[in-house]
Amino acid sequence: MFADETRESVGLRLHHLRQQKSKPQEQAQLCLSDFIAPAQSGRADYIGAFAVTAGIGIESHVARFEAQHDDYSSIMLKALADRLAEALAETSA
Repeated sequence: MFADETRESVGLRLHHLRQQKSKPQEQAQLCLSDFIAPAQSGRADYIGAFAVTAGIGIESHVARFEAQHDDYSSIMLKALADRLAEALAETSA
């Protein structure tokens, strides 16, 4: 990724894994960078991203559960926040 619109210096380099699933040889093992225009193409291209969270503010509740030795509630609250964030990411996509 270039540092600015002049596209003269690299600001960040992203590394992506190729698909790991077995495929016939004539099918490409794609990765995210395959969908970005290469620098030598001369085209300006952009990368979009989003982030979701569902765990803001749970630390005090987790600490309370742990202080009460209620490991089950602590684990369940963290798992619920994690699964909710994943579900939100899926619906946003």
